[in-house]
Amino acid sequence: MKSLALVFIALFCISCPYTKVEESFNLQATHDIIHYGTDISNYDHVEFPGVVPRTFIGSLVLGAITKMILFVTPSDLQLLVNEQLIVRLVLGTIVAAALTRFQTAVGRLFSSGASTAFALLTCCQFHILFWSSRTLPNTLALPLVLMGMAEWIESLAVVQQQQQQRRVQHLQRMIWYLAPAGIIFRFEAGILLAILVMIEWIVYHNLPLSTLLKHGILSVILSLVLTLSVDSFFWQRWLWPEGEVFYFNAILNKSSEWGTMPVYAYFLLFLPRILMVSYPLALLAYCRDATVRRLLMPSLIYIGLFSCLPHKEWRFIIYTIPVWTAAAAASVVGLIRSRMGLALVLSGGLASIVGSVVMLSISMQNYPGGEALARLHLLEPSTQPLHVHLDVPTAMTGASRFGELFRPVWRYSKDESHQSPDDYIQAEYTHLITSHPELHNDHFIVVDEIRGLDSVRLKTPKTYIQDLRQFISNRHLDAILPLNIVTAPKLFIMKLRGHPQTQWVNHIIEKYPMVLYSKTYCPFCRRAKQILNTHCKNYKVIEVDLRPDGIAMKEALFTISGRRTFPNLFVHGKSIGGSDDIALLQSQGRLAEILPC
Repeated sequence: MKSLALVFIALFCISCPYTKVEESFNLQATHDIIHYGTDISNYDHVEFPGVVPRTFIGSLVLGAITKMILFVTPSDLQLLVNEQLIVRLVLGTIVAAALTRFQTAVGRLFSSGASTAFALLTCCQFHILFWSSRTLPNTLALPLVLMGMAEWIESLAVVQQQQQQRRVQHLQRMIWYLAPAGIIFRFEAGILLAILVMIEWIVYHNLPLSTLLKHGILSVILSLVLTLSVDSFFWQRWLWPEGEVFYFNAILNKSSEWGTMPVYAYFLLFLPRILMVSYPLALLAYCRDATVRRLLMPSLIYIGLFSCLPHKEWRFIIYTIPVWTAAAAASVVGLIRSRMGLALVLSGGLASIVGSVVMLSISMQNYPGGEALARLHLLEPSTQPLHVHLDVPTAMTGASRFGELFRPVWRYSKDESHQSPDDYIQAEYTHLITSHPELHNDHFIVVDEIRGLDSVRLKTPKTYIQDLRQFISNRHLDAILPLNIVTAPKLFIMKLRGHPQTQWVNHIIEKYPMVLYSKTYCPFCRRAKQILNTHCKNYKVIEVDLRPDGIAMKEALFTISGRRTFPNLFVHGKSIGGSDDIALLQSQGRLAEILPC
């Protein structure tokens, strides 16, 4: 039972191998740590720092473990290794281990039956296991929070045994787990710690003030020293990332710009969907069991506080989900003693599993960016140099540095500064992954389209019955779902029309009135520049020998102008000639008339 959560985490991870934009910082940082080490200049965050800085500490842990796994992987298997999946499975394994520790604490507080029920109820839920392998800051904080909450739950079990010293020891360890989680990863974990400390110190007098001050202050100082030293190195400036996040979200209330929800949203909208059958079971246990009320009190206060904030997301309350599930597990133990109660628990569990399957089926259609990048690698040979642009929707829906398989032969760009279709030609892209192919039809052609989630519609009873009959014959999973998951084209892979270098040369000589194609070491090119510099100071010079596609560029210039030699001067789109031609025009006094200066 204790490894069951890891099985589901791995299943969800493999079913949806790509990640969304909110997971991207830690994923990109982990990639860069694995591949670039201390060479910060190549890191993704240098070019795309995000709205607020995040800590590198979680990425360092994931990167170090993944690098050790890759190190012991036989060389003949390394080409088959999916690094992104390894990173996510490492994180999922860490979370699963923390869930196991939490499950053990539940068993000590209630019973071994409650421990088993906790494991089964957790596996009936979708959100907690689906997100356990996703590199959100909240998920990176989750193992520490689970370990800290496990210590707190065991302190409740010790209360029943009236062993004060052991209870204080558990609370000390709770502080040492939760303080780093709040200081380094997510400030919400610090708020949860503050609530637990206040309850145990003021309400129940279980935590001596001297212990609280000693362990609280020391754990906070050490956590701050760790994050300040590590993150200041990676960000190349002095900073405390989570402190800036707290200021941005809580003080400036900037998070409300991402949408607001009513005060009751967590209790009436989020928790029923996340917990499913565990929610009514937990509420039932809360009404019947004083221990459960003691267990749920901090979570209720915590969710109540976050309900006052306008912006709400389920991940802000992720730390309370195992606590609610533990309360539900306590209820299950009593209910299954009767046939009616057993039937209710089993039917509720089955409904939760169906709901999880539905949510997984929807999620599998929600990462077209990752799918598009993988599809492009199948369409083009890895040995051919390409320059690929990924637009914002692509980067937000699954494309990551782990998916950029053919570096450095291929170049990948997420440049968001392009304003017009001509800018993409100016940047010399060979391929685009875009959500707006109509903007690029003049220069690019669509070679593939990637579908993604468009809408979810409830099936009519007649349609559902027909689909169930089809399921009997063809065993298609979608047939048993009560919903129609509708997909539509979301992203398009586009390829530059014709010969790339010919397109680029034509674009340059049309855009700039005067262009000189040159080679840095060529004496005739230096002679031409000296002559031109006496008439013009501002003209476009392209050094062909510095380009990786120099041979292809030479062929394109021959196709356009009929000249294979350098330099090659274009004025208003027409080739004037080389060094001798320029010198002849100069001697005839005609050069000044021809040049657009």
